[in-house]
Amino acid sequence: MGILSVVLGVLVLVWPKATLLVVAITFGLQLIVAGAVRLSVSRDLPSEPGWLKPVSMVLGVLSIIAGIICLFRPGTSLFVIAIFIAAGWIAEGIAALAQGFGSDRSTGARVFLIVSGVVSIIAGFVVAVFPGSSLVLLARLAGIMLILIGIAELVTAFMARRAAGTGAGTGSTAAPAPA
Repeated sequence: MGILSVVLGVLVLVWPKATLLVVAITFGLQLIVAGAVRLSVSRDLPSEPGWLKPVSMVLGVLSIIAGIICLFRPGTSLFVIAIFIAAGWIAEGIAALAQGFGSDRSTGARVFLIVSGVVSIIAGFVVAVFPGSSLVLLARLAGIMLILIGIAELVTAFMARRAAGTGAGTGSTAAPAPA
């Protein structure tokens, strides 16, 4: 897993735009599969309330259409992903600010929540204003993280192997203690 993480991280760093294209295509395929699943299970939904089956079927068809659009226009799906990331970070920032101004927090916790809330809101607006550049940057950061995680996994594996190798011969060959 460590080697795979490092290789994947290097690939993401070398080709961030190609990585984003794969993400966009995967997003489109996921929408198509989700829509098909929704359509297939909508026939098994209860008949009451009467609006449930038709709404589920319409959502399934819309998901399939959105997935097909994502496959043929991957840049559009990346834009949508960027907007979702931006909206999520802005919402998280607002929630952190609300918690930071809560009366039941210590001073340190309040400062941390307020600062992290402001940073999250600013990051969300930056992604919303510059979605393409932001996604390339996020892909590069993900590549760096994959490399670091892979290296940590490799070091852990080598340390565990070394510990297992040195610990195997120490306990069984010693002479028994006199009684």
